[in-house]
Amino acid sequence: MSQNRQHARFDFVADVEVETETGTHPGTTVNISQGGALLQTTAPCGFGEKLTLHIDLPGVKDTCQIPCIVRWSKDGDSLGVQFETLRAIEVWAINRLKRV
Repeated sequence: MSQNRQHARFDFVADVEVETETGTHPGTTVNISQGGALLQTTAPCGFGEKLTLHIDLPGVKDTCQIPCIVRWSKDGDSLGVQFETLRAIEVWAINRLKRV
């Protein structure tokens, strides 16, 4: 897997919900960037599948609902997702993580 990323990743552990076609599944972030996130979850997701990530970001009042696409999955317990769109407040909150 290439580490030539467009956006810097930041360690960020948070409980999340992964919403797929089959339902909502618990998970945890490992790291996050403006481009995507590494998630630990047992949600049954395959490459190219669309999902919604429900996540509480520091400084954002309401739970964020970020549309994503699965870029890889491994061993049924981790996923690499790419964010399809971020709102300005979500970009701001992720950028603040690098200062923590």
